[in-house]
Amino acid sequence: METNETKSLKELRKISGRGFKILRPSHRKKGLFIVDIGVEGYLDLLFTVANLIKVSILALDSDETCSNQVQNPPTNITNILEIALQLLPYDEAGFLDQSRELFFGENENDIPEN
Repeated sequence: METNETKSLKELRKISGRGFKILRPSHRKKGLFIVDIGVEGYLDLLFTVANLIKVSILALDSDETCSNQVQNPPTNITNILEIALQLLPYDEAGFLDQSRELFFGENENDIPEN
């Protein structure tokens, strides 16, 4: 006979697939999770990163006292800047460099200017 605790645990496992969607376990490191951020493309991603950095700069330059909701501004700013670093598309930038080299080769001086 199932106890109420066992029934509750089974029900919790059943509904957990519907409830836990934002954090996905990382395959690279145990205890690390992945969160998706929706962007419309690389340009939108770069503007998002730039905006995160700009807000951090404004927060660092601010002389005003922080609200009660922001108790440790340096730590919060550090976290935002770490996220910005993670969002930078380094692999794609390497691909762009390699593509440019393949496309133009030795003729980089022949690239038309705007």
